[in-house]
Amino acid sequence: MKMLPGCIPCLVKMAITTATIGGGNEEQIYQSARSALKILLEGNFQFPAPYFSAPILRKVETILNQPDPFIKQKRVSNQAGLKLAQELAKPYVEKAKNSKDRLLRSLRASIAGNIADYAVVPDLEGKIEDKLREAFKLKFSCLDFERFWKKLRGARRILYICDNAGEIAFDRILIEELSNFKKQVIVAVKSGPALNDALVSDALEVGLDKIAGVELITTGQAMMGLDLKSAGRELKRAFRDSDIILAKGQANFECLAGKNGKIFFLTLIKCQALENKLGLKKGSAIFASGDMLNAMFGNLK
Repeated sequence: MKMLPGCIPCLVKMAITTATIGGGNEEQIYQSARSALKILLEGNFQFPAPYFSAPILRKVETILNQPDPFIKQKRVSNQAGLKLAQELAKPYVEKAKNSKDRLLRSLRASIAGNIADYAVVPDLEGKIEDKLREAFKLKFSCLDFERFWKKLRGARRILYICDNAGEIAFDRILIEELSNFKKQVIVAVKSGPALNDALVSDALEVGLDKIAGVELITTGQAMMGLDLKSAGRELKRAFRDSDIILAKGQANFECLAGKNGKIFFLTLIKCQALENKLGLKKGSAIFASGDMLNAMFGNLK
């Protein structure tokens, strides 16, 4: 999906938020904002907005002399996620009537974790537990579960593209459930820092490597979302060979919408620009295949 006009101020805000969370002083924050504006001024807006995250974030990290400005927030998110996944998500899933209902409940648990996003809610610290508890009440504005259930039965290999740290503690519940269906699940995380997106260290912290049948890989990129053309070899191979691709988060949605029919998107609508584009309420959740999205909105490339 190409850049939307409303994405431009959000990318500048991303630079300011990163510099602030990374401990930058006033001049460093101004410098970060100017760098983002310069990159955008020279950019090609036919590309998805998340493509601009890598050059902007590398500039901010250089200004701060801090390679991972969100490292503290990711640790806080992971610990809160593990605690609340155990306290809230697992008991919710255990109330399922059958395996199909259990899978649906696991999907709902996974999307609850998508609220733990310091890039969207910078003052999340101290509020993360309350936010996650609220997230269990989320309603889906698009729910393509029946199509997913049918495809799952014939699938052997699933690629699960992760989003944020903290959130992946809730992803673990869904990944475990997919593994229980005797599927091979390939879990992809970022190969380097990109806001609060999950890295290998975060995946290990929440125990994704302990799940039977799971292979942990990286995207080969340190950016929001995913650029398939420049992705790492193992990600490209998994993308090609998987029967189902489950892409978490709005950045992956923006980058991959319209790519192919085997992708299912699981995300919150987090910004006004996307609400205006799709007519789906900001703050609502979607679980939709590429086929459903194409039928509803036409070509989202």
